[in-house]
Amino acid sequence: MRHKLGRRGLVAGATLAAALLAAPASQAQSPVTITFRFNDPEAPQMRAALDEFEKANPSIKVNMQRISWADMQQQYLREAATGTAPDVVHISFVQPRSFGGGKALRPLDDLIARDGAQMGVKGWNDFFARDLAEGPDGKTYAVPWTTDTFTMMYNTELFEQAGIKEFPTTWAGLRDASRQIHQRTGKAGWGFPAGSCATPSIWFYMNYYFWSDGPGWIDKDAAGKYVMGVTPEKATEALAYYNSYITEGHNPRSNLSVCLWGAPELVEGMLTGNTAMASMPDTVAIEILTKWDQRNPGKKRPFMTAPHPGGKNGSVTNFGGRMLGISPNSKNVEQAWALIKFLTKPDPTFKHYNNYTPAQRAAIDSRAWDAELAGYPKQLANSRSWGPYATGPVPIPFMWNAVGRAAGSVFIGEKTAEAAGRELHETIARELARLQR
Repeated sequence: MRHKLGRRGLVAGATLAAALLAAPASQAQSPVTITFRFNDPEAPQMRAALDEFEKANPSIKVNMQRISWADMQQQYLREAATGTAPDVVHISFVQPRSFGGGKALRPLDDLIARDGAQMGVKGWNDFFARDLAEGPDGKTYAVPWTTDTFTMMYNTELFEQAGIKEFPTTWAGLRDASRQIHQRTGKAGWGFPAGSCATPSIWFYMNYYFWSDGPGWIDKDAAGKYVMGVTPEKATEALAYYNSYITEGHNPRSNLSVCLWGAPELVEGMLTGNTAMASMPDTVAIEILTKWDQRNPGKKRPFMTAPHPGGKNGSVTNFGGRMLGISPNSKNVEQAWALIKFLTKPDPTFKHYNNYTPAQRAAIDSRAWDAELAGYPKQLANSRSWGPYATGPVPIPFMWNAVGRAAGSVFIGEKTAEAAGRELHETIARELARLQR
């Protein structure tokens, strides 16, 4: 027996069918939005790279958030604890261990096991600093994204005016050159940032001073135990060395308000010729060269780069850089992971949208350096991992902050180098003893 439907029933049925058929198409057209926290100054360039990602992945939209490096750690840790952290976070080489240990990052081992062979240029095993990406539990919590090291950039014209023919290779020679430039030209010598914050630059410079002549704060003995490498006397020596630039006047006291190596004040000091030397990663050096060309079209660049001074171990810096991680509360892990894989491909992100060096051996080997940047590949060849700093029990951020506070107390005249050096050594040694029980 055939059933008859009235006109209203036919219309209702047709409407329902149309809605059911349209639902999947409507959902497919609604992209998933993820958040990406980016801390470096090159926001317009990064946004352009993210636009490329969205074109290649129309089902994903990326909301780029901005924050300074000085504020990112405390802000992100608060967000991770409350479940409001961005999907993808931009962190430094020293942070995956402590962040991962504090459950502030999602482990990535499952994703790397699945997709590692297709990552970057030559796969996961070609990435730098994979050891620094691990937490205390041995799990991988971030992907190395960019790599760099600090190299000295100097103004060749100011060196010539001061009668200095070669860049100094010893710490004493560097201070002599800095002093001589100030005395003969009235300009600043080595204008290093001397301010205190959560991530002060003096942390790097003091480590370079230690490593070039001996061990660092944390070392490993023959039995595999973590021990203090720097003595109270060596800590005092380093603090007194850097303080002498300020007390003698060839690092301006205005730099007590500058904390980070890429601060606009330091960049402008180099561009205007008011500062003869600065220590910086290659991205900042490239920024200076680019701005110089824009302001002085057709003129010869008055800059060169050279490795840091050294001691009995030669010139030793750290290879540093940035990593990308996924927050533990991300509800869009696959989309976040797709963004990380895209950003680690040299083309297009590194080729078109930034001046960073990818943290991959194959990418570094193929990079062409400007003549003015010749010091960077030389310095990278003499750079080291954080080693026992990263694998030892004392978190790098703890030591970093402690060094900044101690140096700041000396630079402003609150404490003597001897008192601050002794207290700083005791602070780190006490933390090592507590955590290594």
